[in-house]
Amino acid sequence: MPLIDHTPLRKLLADLFQSVNLPEDQAHIMANHLVEANLMGHDSHGVIRTPSYLRGIQAGKMKPVGDLKIVRESPASLVIDGEGSLGIVLAHRAMEMATDRALEHTFGAVAVHQCSHIGRLGDFPPKAAERDCIGLLMLNGGSRFTAPFGGTGRRLPPNPIAFSAPTQNGPPLMLDITTSMAAGGKVQVYEARGEQVPEGWLVDENGKTVTDPAIFHEGLAAMLPLGGSLGHKGYGLGMMVDAIAGGLSWAGCSSEKPTRGGSGFIAIAIKIDSFIDVADYKQEIQNLIDWVKSSPVHPDHGKIYLPGEIEQERQTQREAEGIFIEDSTWDAICESANGLGVTPPETK
Repeated sequence: MPLIDHTPLRKLLADLFQSVNLPEDQAHIMANHLVEANLMGHDSHGVIRTPSYLRGIQAGKMKPVGDLKIVRESPASLVIDGEGSLGIVLAHRAMEMATDRALEHTFGAVAVHQCSHIGRLGDFPPKAAERDCIGLLMLNGGSRFTAPFGGTGRRLPPNPIAFSAPTQNGPPLMLDITTSMAAGGKVQVYEARGEQVPEGWLVDENGKTVTDPAIFHEGLAAMLPLGGSLGHKGYGLGMMVDAIAGGLSWAGCSSEKPTRGGSGFIAIAIKIDSFIDVADYKQEIQNLIDWVKSSPVHPDHGKIYLPGEIEQERQTQREAEGIFIEDSTWDAICESANGLGVTPPETK
């Protein structure tokens, strides 16, 4: 697999997105989002998606974010019709607008429907935490490939949820999880690398475990909810994310034909200072961190990680060593680059 430094990779992606007529600022948002997903170890939401995004933009299915179509508004909230615009860029703006409203009204929420894929959810709530707010983002998005607990049919999306809270020292706490066993893109990465998915992720219509990613992408297998065969809690969480993100965003909750296609999201921010002085809150978070970290360490683990800490360690490592990209993904990116007159960087 090629090994590529993140700096020229960011430039390559920004150049590619500008070459299909994205404004410079939006091209950089897209490039940074995708490369940072790889840096943090979430390869399923990283540069592997670049060729499909470029094709979507060229086909007019994914449009630059322009003037926002607001369909409902209150002092603390907005509902936006994305009109097919870039989900990653729009989610950045939604989190920013939700935080603006929270800083004025204690709570801020921006719900969006009918935009394209919003990428790695964990990129967005920390933007609220950096402004001394709690950040939260929920999405009833992705293909509907998750089985309900006790079922084998593809009924729910992965329905991810991400939270973030500021800390006294260092980056914010950040939790970003799907309510299915994994994101669909994780299966795509296994397929791109010619590998089988882990046991216990997928079942066929008879409830038999399967590990071939091709069967999943042919629609002949469903993914289990978070927790696998004991995934009643993951299933329940997924249902509630669907009810909140799908219902409030106008996208529509999951069904055979969701009202406006599903894949709606809601970005929420909460102003900490309305409840407690920010310094006191951060001290409470530090007390929590110190208490949890004081636990004896299990010999099979070696370290107790905070939510988001693994991603930070991976980012530091990959910034120093480079990002591994599977051959099939790099070939597809280079093919896109050659077709758009952009020169790819050298690989290690």
